[in-house]
Amino acid sequence: MGFRGQVGRGSAIPHAVYSKGKIRRGDVLVSEAGVEVGGYTSELERTVIVGKPGSKVVRYFTAMLEAQDAALHEFRPGVSCSKVDDVARQSIEASGLAEAIRHHTGHGIGLDGHEPPWLDPGDRTIMRQGMVFSCEPGLYVPGYAGFRHSDTIEITGKGMDLITHYPRGLEELTI
Repeated sequence: MGFRGQVGRGSAIPHAVYSKGKIRRGDVLVSEAGVEVGGYTSELERTVIVGKPGSKVVRYFTAMLEAQDAALHEFRPGVSCSKVDDVARQSIEASGLAEAIRHHTGHGIGLDGHEPPWLDPGDRTIMRQGMVFSCEPGLYVPGYAGFRHSDTIEITGKGMDLITHYPRGLEELTI
């Protein structure tokens, strides 16, 4: 029996996808669900906590969620991909957890699951209507856990449309 997603310490490795380890109380899980329609892909990932979260889990989960919220507010036509990444990084830095950044804020999604443009510091691509992205700023602490939500975003004429709809809060994602 296995789990497709990141479990416990393995959740600190971005995109690790399989574990034979048992899921235990106190584990942090990064689970993945996505669909392919007509060859196009989507992303939906959530950080799930097994058992009552301690203060360390709450701190990292909250910082990750705040970084994603900050990034989500930047998705619209005319904004550079690097700007979205910058806003997410600034949020994480303000929480005092910058050392846990080990991954970009997101990427383009289309026929490949991960494709340009990238929500990275050096990508100056300007967002245009019809582009589709993942929004997935994460925090990764080797030997402890990783915290990442990923949502699929479409750039619209007036801003953005969140394609993936799933609970995001700590209370809803504690099992």
